[in-house]
Formats: sequence, C-alpha cells, structure tokens
Amino acid sequence: MKILIISGSFYPIIAPRSFRTTELVKELSRKGNNVTLYIPKDGIDRDDLEKEYGFSIQYYERPKDKLINSKSKLVYFIERCMVHGFAYPDISILRTLKSSLKNEKNDYDLLITIAAPHAIHWTIGKMYKSGRRLAKTWVADCGDPYMLGGTLSVQHPFYFKYIEKLWCRECNYIAVPTEGAINGYYPEFKDKIRVISQAFNFEEIERVQYVKNEVPTFVYSGSIWNGSKDPKPFLDFLTQIPQDFRFYVYTKDVHVLDSYKEIFKEKLIVSPFIPRLELIKKLSSMDFLVHFEFHTSVQTPSKLIDYSLSGRPILAVNVKRIETDKDMIMQFLSGDYSKQYIVKDMSRYDIHNVAQQFMDLTK
Repeated sequence: MKILIISGSFYPIIAPRSFRTTELVKELSRKGNNVTLYIPKDGIDRDDLEKEYGFSIQYYERPKDKLINSKSKLVYFIERCMVHGFAYPDISILRTLKSSLKNEKNDYDLLITIAAPHAIHWTIGKMYKSGRRLAKTWVADCGDPYMLGGTLSVQHPFYFKYIEKLWCRECNYIAVPTEGAINGYYPEFKDKIRVISQAFNFEEIERVQYVKNEVPTFVYSGSIWNGSKDPKPFLDFLTQIPQDFRFYVYTKDVHVLDSYKEIFKEKLIVSPFIPRLELIKKLSSMDFLVHFEFHTSVQTPSKLIDYSLSGRPILAVNVKRIETDKDMIMQFLSGDYSKQYIVKDMSRYDIHNVAQQFMDLTK
C-alpha cells in the first residue's frame, strides 16, 4: 500500500503529535507499506531512521515563530491579535505545504494528516475542494478538536468553523483518540468519525524493578498552563503538608514554577522534557504519578498511556475542585493507592493494532 503522512512534528521532537506520527510511520513501514512522510524543516538528520524502517521524508517550510523580532509591547499586541484572529503563524502552512506537495502524484492509497497544527487539515481540505485529491482515502487525525474542544480560555473566532467544516466535508474519515472526543466536532460529520487511540510499541518499553522510596516520590510530566493543566492549586495544597516528599516535574514550561522551587527547595525538582522511553523508565521508579484531569470529556491526554506503561499508580486530580480531592491526595502520600485511576484495555494502545485500524479504512 502506498501511504502519505503529513504532520507538524516527528522524532526526536518530544510532543504528543510527534509520538503519534513517529509510531505510525515506523509501524506502517514495518508492515511493508511504501510510506512517504512530510514534516516541517528543522535541520535534524534522520537518514539513519529512514534507512532502518524504509520510509521517505520530505520537508515543507515551517511557520515563523515571530512576525517581527522585537520586544515592543505594540508588536506583542499585534502578534497576539494575529495568533487569535488569523491563526498566525500556522496559517502560513496553507502556502508552504501546498507548494511542497505540488510534484506529488495523486496515486496514494491512504493519506493521513495529523493535527495539530490544524492548518495541515485546512491545506489538504482546500486542495481537495479544488479537485486535487492525493489519495483514494483521506484520514484526518485529530489529537485535539479545534473549534469545539472546550479547553481554551479564549475560543477561536466563529469564522474558523467554515474552514473546519470545509476539510471535514472533504475527508473520508476523522480519527479521534477517544469516544469523548466525538463531541468536539460538528454533528453533521459524526458519521465520519472513527476512534483510533494513541499508540506505542509495547516491545520497546523498559522498566526498573520498583522499590518503595524512602519518602513519597511522585511525578508529573506534561505542559503547564492556566486552567485544567495549572498545577498551582495542587502545589499550594502541598505547601500545607509538613511531611517530606519529592515531587518531580517534567515540562517545557520549567520557569513557570520558579517561585515554587524557592518554597519547596529540594522537595520540588523541575526539569525539561526527556525522551519518551527514558521517561517511562523513570516513571516506573516512582511511588505514584500525578495526572491533572481536563474539565471536559472531549480531550484525554496521551501521556496516560505512558503512565500506564510504567506500571505505577495514577493520582488523577482535578485542579478546579482541589478541595474535594485533598483526602485522596493524602491517601496517596500515605501509600494508599486504592483510588488510583485505571486506564482500561491497554491493547487498544498497541501500535500494531492501531496501524492496522488505519489500514483497514482503505477497504
């Protein structure tokens, strides 16, 4: 089968969409398919990976990070308006990706576009609308909904719904990671939606033999922002606890917790993201793992797969109602994990099964 995959990131980038793309490309290639991958130019040498798995990588120009390289408050304000009102800089993908695809023949059996950025879907939607159909079957894979996700503090302007509906009409299928995510899309397209979970190659997992730590030791790995992923209510509660502990945080937003590092001293260890396999091995040595729940059922973090693969108990905390979770937090700190969050049916996250689900959509 001839397969084209278009994504915004790939190994060794540490991000959920990168994990999704990397695992799919590797497994679809292992299954004997002829796979071509398009990703943004980033200067990273991936020749060894291409040779090992037998796929081909092509590049398109990545969006610029800044409109103007300036610290001016006026420029910052303009850029924020561009981000919110015009999806800048992702909107430039409509030009750069289309240009990079101009020499591709319309002879693929399967096209998989992976968002975010959603501008990848927008580009292909416009191409299909104009009659340029690259593959017999187009699957638009969406980690997070764009218009109806419900997790943004400021929602996208209403007019983006017309762009979203355009690509939803043109694609054959919309792949979402959970049943709850179905509600993140307009009702008229729900017959196109297929639930295809995030995935990992279980055979690559390496864990350490767990030994209880001298003091409660736990970890959070993920992004930090205001709202459902704001750890501050959780940290504020921990400041009230006199017992010793070690709380590890792996995040790209390391400086957000600087003020708490001053308060907790050696109790709080904040580090940048580490590679996924290395992270899972580290997680397996922890007493328990912290997950900040979304306040919507539409989105489910892919890191819960990593957490489950580590074999350690998961403490699911809703920072919007931290008062009601305090007793459960104290139970975990005392070694009582009876209220741990359980990820059900892990086989659905096996990359062998997930890759086959994508291939079956061509039948």
